[in-house]
Amino acid sequence: MEEQPREAIAAAIRADGPIGFDRFMELALYGPGGFYVDPPVGVGEGRAFATSPHVHPVFGQLVAAGIMELWDGLGRPEPFRLTEAGAGDGTLARQLLEALTDVPLTYTAVERSPGARAALAQITGVIVAEQAPPHAHLVLAHELLDNLPFRRIRMTEGGPREIRIGLDGDRFVEVLAGASEDAGARAHEEPGEEAVAPVGAFAFIDQIAAGLAGGDAGGEADRGYALLIDYGAEGHTGGPVHGYAGHRLVEDVLTDPGASDITSGVDFARLAAHARAVGLTATPSRTQRHTLTALGFERWTHEELERQAALLDERRGVEAVRTWSGRQRAAFLVDPAGLGRMRWMLLASPGIPVPAWMADGPA
Repeated sequence: MEEQPREAIAAAIRADGPIGFDRFMELALYGPGGFYVDPPVGVGEGRAFATSPHVHPVFGQLVAAGIMELWDGLGRPEPFRLTEAGAGDGTLARQLLEALTDVPLTYTAVERSPGARAALAQITGVIVAEQAPPHAHLVLAHELLDNLPFRRIRMTEGGPREIRIGLDGDRFVEVLAGASEDAGARAHEEPGEEAVAPVGAFAFIDQIAAGLAGGDAGGEADRGYALLIDYGAEGHTGGPVHGYAGHRLVEDVLTDPGASDITSGVDFARLAAHARAVGLTATPSRTQRHTLTALGFERWTHEELERQAALLDERRGVEAVRTWSGRQRAAFLVDPAGLGRMRWMLLASPGIPVPAWMADGPA
């Protein structure tokens, strides 16, 4: 029988003592039998949760419009090497490939999950990889950062302490241990409050910087962008650690590791500061509502309204209802109480232009 996350986590604790929350996450999400391993049960219709590309294909169309501007900003290299990190079930890849037919594209979909890689391999035009290749012109990460392993820090009367995971009988429990000064707690946090140290996200940005801020190829080959889209905020994380399973919030992620994802909102200001420290430029993050509007969402909505009216005039009522229904679904993408509150951030090699859809408007 294949080892399950609970067994692997318990074995690690027995061998080494209480483990960091980042290691707990690694085993629960990506270890044997983990949530994202095989098959990829997490993302998609009828699964644990759905993402923006599953809501309506206009999401991919508008992302593609933004990618066209990034291609222009790099002088239209041929081929244009696009890497999607954490490509999931391939829904976004399909939408982008359909919308970017005029771009000489090399599309690499990166997934750690064997099940996801098998599904991605069925998509024509996609190169499937377990690790990101070097020297991409664009790295795209949609809803990846919040699931990369992080450490948990709790402020106490005696200063910041790291939350590690130990065993009490057969239960996983939190154990407080010493924390380094840079572990993630902030001076403004009160005793009992928590912060996360996004070690996995920092490592991901370091990997991007190795290719975009002076990698091995040198010269024009290293110039490029990284577009990061996720839940979070500027200057603080988006709430306590939690999970999702079957479209339901999971507050206790220790009880049944591997049965849900594990996440916490991304501190985009902190990631931007780290990106700048390793040689990249970084825009302030913008809400999805702002960026999709800047990329043409309102224009698309108006066109759909005109199409609906024309269908009604032609007495094609069923198609008109479908158009209306699609527009209603798409509105959730920019709903400030829904997916519209997600944030976009662009990293870039020094000296290349930032497009207006990321540079303009309130952060």
